[in-house]
Amino acid sequence: MERESLLHKNPQFEPSANTKKLWLYCRRKETQIGSPGFLCSPKQWDMALFFLILLLEIIGLFLFYKYVGNLTFAIAFLLADVTFAIFAHIVYGSISITENRLFLLRRNVKVYLNRHGQRILTLAKEGQMNKEKWRLFWLKLFSSSFYSLISLLAFFKIVGFIANWPGRDPINSISITICLTYIIVAVLQIYATGHFAFSSLFFALFDLNLKKHKEQQGRLYAEIEAGTATRNLYEGIDIHTLLLTNPKFDELGFRQRNRENLPKFNNCSVRNHFIHDNKLYLYGVVTDEDLNAFVNLHANNIDAKQILGLVLLDLQLENSSLDGGIDRYTEPIPFPAGNIAGYGAIELGKQNTAEYSVAKVANDLAENRKEKAGYFWEYVWTLEEHVPGENKKLPATILHIPNAITYVNQLCVRVNFEGLKAGHTYYLSVYAKNLAEPFVRGVSSPLFPIRIIS
Repeated sequence: MERESLLHKNPQFEPSANTKKLWLYCRRKETQIGSPGFLCSPKQWDMALFFLILLLEIIGLFLFYKYVGNLTFAIAFLLADVTFAIFAHIVYGSISITENRLFLLRRNVKVYLNRHGQRILTLAKEGQMNKEKWRLFWLKLFSSSFYSLISLLAFFKIVGFIANWPGRDPINSISITICLTYIIVAVLQIYATGHFAFSSLFFALFDLNLKKHKEQQGRLYAEIEAGTATRNLYEGIDIHTLLLTNPKFDELGFRQRNRENLPKFNNCSVRNHFIHDNKLYLYGVVTDEDLNAFVNLHANNIDAKQILGLVLLDLQLENSSLDGGIDRYTEPIPFPAGNIAGYGAIELGKQNTAEYSVAKVANDLAENRKEKAGYFWEYVWTLEEHVPGENKKLPATILHIPNAITYVNQLCVRVNFEGLKAGHTYYLSVYAKNLAEPFVRGVSSPLFPIRIIS
C-alpha cells in the first residue's frame, strides 16, 4: 500500500528543503532504468508493521514481567529496540544519495564533488567511484552496527528469560512463544521501525507544507496579472545540447555525433512535466513515478529510454540536494505547460487566414480543465504587434489588432492576416478569466508569435 502521486492534485506544490531531505529516508524501490530509487511514494505497510511490533513488545513485556518479575529491564529493552532502529536509519538518506551517485558513475555520468566549498566535476572516475563505495561501506557499517545491537538485545532477552525461569523445565510452550516473539520483534524492528518513524515525520511536514501552500494559493492567484505569467515559465532543457556540451555526459559517447544522430525523444507529458522537440520542461519536483512514466513512454526506443532516465535521475539528485522550499507558481493558470508550439509562420501568398485553438497556443487541453473542478473559465483572445521604441531603453509600443480576430468558439479563433505587414511578427494570446472566483484577475497565456512572410 502506497500513497501514489503525492503531487498529483497539487502539481505546482514544492515541499520545503527539510521535507525533501526527509523524503530520502522513506522506503524506496528500483526504478524502470534499474536505479535504486530516490523520491518514491512511501509505503504504508510500515505503519501496520510498527503497530504489530508494539503489540508483540507489549505481549513480551507482560510475559517477561509475569514470569521473571523485572519490569524495569522489560521497559528498557523496549525503548532500546526502538532507539537502535531509529539510529540505524539516520544514515538512510545519505545511503540513498550515495547509491544513486554510484549508479550514475557506473553508467558513465559524472557527478559533482564538494571540495573546499566548491562543486567540481572530477576527472578521475575510478577514484571517485572508490570514494563513493567507501562512503557507502561506512554508512552501511554504521547502520548495521545498530541492527546488530537489536539482534544482540533479542539474544539477551531470550537468555535472560530462560535463565530466570522459575520452574524446573525452562523449555516449554510459554518460553518458546516468548523467544519466538523476541526474534520476530527484532526482525520487524530492523525492517520497519526506522522507515515508519521517518516516513511519519515526512508526511507530517509534507501535509503542513501543503496546508501553507493552499493558504497562499488564493493570494497567489489574485496577484497574477494578465501577461505576467510568462515571466515565471522555466526554459526547456535541450536534451541534445546537454548530451553534446555538458561535461557531465562526456563519457556517454555522444560528443562526436551531430544532432541528427542523437536519440530522439517522444513528445509526451507526465503530470505537469513534458517533452517537446527534444526539450525537457520540468515544473516542480520530479518523483520516481514521473521518471518511470517518462521512461515507459520511450519503451520502444531503448537508447532514448536509458539516456532520458539518466538525465532525469541526475536532475533529481542535483535539484533535491541544492534546491527546495520554493513555493511559487512556475506556470500560468490554467495553462499547465505554457506555449510549446513554437513560432508560427504565415506565408501570405498561400494563405490569408488560420485557426488557433487554446490547445495550440496555450497547451490547455480538455483533460487539464477537467482536473480543475469548480473552475469556470472565459477565454478572451488578443492579437497585438510590438513596435520597438526609438530609444532602446523605452519599452515597445503595443498595438492591438482586434478586427483580425473572429471567434469560432471560446476555445478557437480564426485570424485574418490580410493587411498585416510582411516581415513583421504579431503575437496572439488568450486571456483566461475565472468566472467562479471573481477576485482572481485572470491569467494570460504566453505570447504565441506569428511571423508574416511574403
